[in-house]
Amino acid sequence: MKSVPSYGVRSRRTAENAGVRLTARTYGKARIGTYAEKANGHITVDSDTERLVAHILSVDPRVRSFKQQPFTVDLVGERLLFTREEVSEARRMRGGRTGGAEYTPDFATVQIDGLQCAYEVKREGYEGDERYWAKIERGRAIMEAYCYPLSTVIVPANERHPVVVNAQLLKPAVAHAHKYLTQDIIDRVEHYCESGPVLQRALCTDLQIPTGLIPPLLATGVLQADVAHHHICASLKLSAGYGDLGHLCLIEELGS
Repeated sequence: MKSVPSYGVRSRRTAENAGVRLTARTYGKARIGTYAEKANGHITVDSDTERLVAHILSVDPRVRSFKQQPFTVDLVGERLLFTREEVSEARRMRGGRTGGAEYTPDFATVQIDGLQCAYEVKREGYEGDERYWAKIERGRAIMEAYCYPLSTVIVPANERHPVVVNAQLLKPAVAHAHKYLTQDIIDRVEHYCESGPVLQRALCTDLQIPTGLIPPLLATGVLQADVAHHHICASLKLSAGYGDLGHLCLIEELGS
């Protein structure tokens, strides 16, 4: 069997951007980039926290597409601004005032069912003060009127949190699983799991399958596991997935 790559490598960085506004100035630091097929390629974000959420959205089977910093909410005019020209015009009309007059969500998604969602991303311990959240709530009301419900995502400060670790393993696995999974491997795994849940170490040992194939097997629904609460490791309990991808819906685990 040909070698299986590691699934924990950081994504390449880029300076491209497709949102309603440019990501924040980096003052000489490298921009934070990632590749997201659902976001039409390479994107840049403001933090590693946002990059993680981009990975989670890439993995989520309910998400058809997403965009970073997709629009600005005009809190004075109570409308959504989808282009930089619209933002500039709104600022001109209110004398250049920004600050509490505007709010830009970090991500917006289009779901498989056609519904739209927006996300405000914060790192645990840096959630913002009461004044900031008052602005968020004003923006939330306007966005809901435009059918963009806003959810808050708090990324754990603990870098070993299962969602933080597993999302970074599953994101590349979703994109490349077809390169490494053969029908023979799939058939052997499904037959092995017919009698019930098994530990990852037992499956890999008994079937002589490298551990690097577990993320692709989870990403394609051949296997399923509670990856929201347990690390992908030797002690992970695995079951036959039969194509079910529900275990890849991780964003709610970080909701506040």
